[in-house]
Amino acid sequence: MSGREPDRPKDRDPSGDEHFRRLSAEWDWSPLGEREVPLGLVVRRWSLLLTFDLLMVAAGSLVAVTVGRRPAVATSVAFTLLYVFWLRRRMPRSPGHRLAGILAGLGYVILVFGAGYATPRIYLDTWGKEGTATVVGQNTTRTRGGGKDYTCTVVLPNGDARELQASSDTCKHLEPLDDDQVPVVYDPGHVVLPAAGTKDRLGTAKSLLPCGIGLLLVVTGAAYAVGRTAGVRRESLR
Repeated sequence: MSGREPDRPKDRDPSGDEHFRRLSAEWDWSPLGEREVPLGLVVRRWSLLLTFDLLMVAAGSLVAVTVGRRPAVATSVAFTLLYVFWLRRRMPRSPGHRLAGILAGLGYVILVFGAGYATPRIYLDTWGKEGTATVVGQNTTRTRGGGKDYTCTVVLPNGDARELQASSDTCKHLEPLDDDQVPVVYDPGHVVLPAAGTKDRLGTAKSLLPCGIGLLLVVTGAAYAVGRTAGVRRESLR
């Protein structure tokens, strides 16, 4: 018999286990326990979500003013599906993730609608021209409640006829038979529809308010998730 002692199993490197756990948390699709989620992962994922929100607004606005409203709606729907998928499946199940997800989802909805409302006004305020248009047509449609919705068509100073961005009440009181004229802000390139009024009345600054509220809700959700995760981490180290 040999006097050589059998080889003892080597102790596993704890630093290697920690690295593997973090790598698994980064790429694994299965949820981790709240106390197992690394703080760095929470920060990275929420930072990516905020970046996605900003890119979504930029891309949707660009499509709206260069291609049209319907492609912009289709783009927003595609972004929304991707956003919901990322929010539900790729965000870490960290402390406070449920409330943070609700805030982020609500903020996203407000951000989408806010961007759709503000984009034409920002465009006209930047590149539009002011002038006086002549009302040449008025259309009436029935609403579900049995009321009437009014739209109107005007001839712009350059001679082109376009539908007017205006409220139903505004178009209701415009009479094409009387050759009513209305001040408008219009785009000579017809990227967006003309709007009734002047640049001072476009309310560009107010139109950005919903976007600010939506982005603030997403940022609040991210800060809450990161803060709760950091708090739980501090408690576990005591």
